[in-house]
Amino acid sequence: MDRTGISGYDKKEEYAEINLCERDCEKGWQDMINAEIFRQLAEHLPYGLYIVSPDRTILFWNDEAERITGYTREEMIGRKCPTTNLHHLDEKGTPLCQTYCPLLQCMDEEKAIAKKLIFTHKNGFRVIISAHFIPLTDNQGRITMVAEMFEELSIMDRDTSLVQNLYSLAYHDSLTHLPNRVLLEATLRMRFSEFHRLHESFAVLFADIDHFHEFNERYGHLAGDSMLKVIAESMKQSSRKTDTIGRWGGEEFLGIFLIKDKKDTMVIANRLQKTVNQAFIPYDSEKLHITMSIGITAVQEEDTMPSIISRADHYMYRAKNMGRNTIITDEQ
Repeated sequence: MDRTGISGYDKKEEYAEINLCERDCEKGWQDMINAEIFRQLAEHLPYGLYIVSPDRTILFWNDEAERITGYTREEMIGRKCPTTNLHHLDEKGTPLCQTYCPLLQCMDEEKAIAKKLIFTHKNGFRVIISAHFIPLTDNQGRITMVAEMFEELSIMDRDTSLVQNLYSLAYHDSLTHLPNRVLLEATLRMRFSEFHRLHESFAVLFADIDHFHEFNERYGHLAGDSMLKVIAESMKQSSRKTDTIGRWGGEEFLGIFLIKDKKDTMVIANRLQKTVNQAFIPYDSEKLHITMSIGITAVQEEDTMPSIISRADHYMYRAKNMGRNTIITDEQ
């Protein structure tokens, strides 16, 4: 109908009404797509799909993810990835769930990435998947979630010794079975990522056995190895699930600890020192003990991995110079 002759008619106003109607319709369709249609699509994709929050809490787990992994959505939603039993490894055998996983890398680099991974099925066998990690942002461009979409490539025989032993051989010290330097560095990368994104503070501890060379000279290297194993086991037994303590090399140990406050560092170091001082090995009719010099420091905003390790190492040498069996923290 031509309304140009009608009194008070405004053509621009009519176009504005039409545009508004179109936008309302478009928004209605977008809302429908964003909610119900997306849910149906995600649920029934021919690919495994799960979505996590920035702290890696699982928010969504689709049908194909259930089939590929053996875990139901009820078992997975609400759990943090590191607490699941999927035990993801990359192609080099790096244990990803407890270290710097692709979900963290995706958030830090703010871009989608693709990986070939190995995980443990609920029934115990290994599965190789091709996985894509996609950052999901809000209307201001901030990453609020990350999606992993994956498909099964092949199933590896559960008795394949290469896969079964890959984690242990590559990332644990052969004598003490503690995490080695490679795994410690991977764990530090994860802690730094969480510190910058989630403001989860942590501390690094550097410890060195006092007079260990003299101990080996006096009692022999077999006794020295036995002492290292006893100390390692003692430290593991006194650690929390969130703690990581490993052998840095020789008689040096490095620990990574989540903390609430800088004052926690002394509590952690005292606990470790007490544990080590109580450890012993039998030798003839004697009980042989050792002590440790310990440096521990809380992460700072400007820190890098080399800087925080260097500072903890420096504190440890200060402890040596103060008479050994001593603790130095940021407060001293």
